Amino acid sequence: MSSHKLIEVSNIQSNKKKRLETEIKDLRIKMVKSGVTKGLNHPNTVKLSQELDILLNEYQNLTDNYK
Repeated sequence: MSSHKLIEVSNIQSNKKKRLETEIKDLRIKMVKSGVTKGLNHPNTVKLSQELDILLNEYQNLTDNYK
């Protein structure tokens, strides 16, 4: 693969990483608010927690690819 293509792929991964970081931060805030107002076992809090797990796994997989 040419160096130009590698840089392009790296930029795409970097943009995806930044997007995921923002989504994780926003979802974490929503989950904490839900936990405080509705309780930790409320279906909405649990749903947000599961969504956060998915994003965190995706982020971990993306960062593992940088190694």
